[in-house]
Amino acid sequence: MKPLKNKALEWIISLYELGYINDKEKIINDNSVYFNLEGYGEHPEIYIRTTDDGLEFGFEATQWDGPIPASVPGVYKKHYLTWGNLQLLNKEEQQEMVLELLMKTINSRKRQYRKCQFCGEKVAVEHRFDKDTCHGCASTNFGVLY
Repeated sequence: MKPLKNKALEWIISLYELGYINDKEKIINDNSVYFNLEGYGEHPEIYIRTTDDGLEFGFEATQWDGPIPASVPGVYKKHYLTWGNLQLLNKEEQQEMVLELLMKTINSRKRQYRKCQFCGEKVAVEHRFDKDTCHGCASTNFGVLY
């Protein structure tokens, strides 16, 4: 297993031990736990959120909206696992399913990052001027004002 996948599995096992995503008695709906994705820009976080119907997987990122673009928080839901489907599985199978959906979400977010051609930082799509230039370097090198 790759190091990131190992780290994610250890995190999932710890969540199970604490009852955060598998103990109906302890689960508070709309409660989120976050997996930090180190090595990518501002270290984005991937969430697992408990809902009435199951587990939601996704990430939060800035959105730029309005006639004069202003940043607003955005939530990007990527995958969902119902309680019914989760309860059909034994503990190990549950952990494997949660790991699979977490890794799909992580990989989806990682694909949104590119290295800036000027500073070399890995930058998310919402913080890039174009596919190869971050906002900061666009201001410095192209005179773009934000």
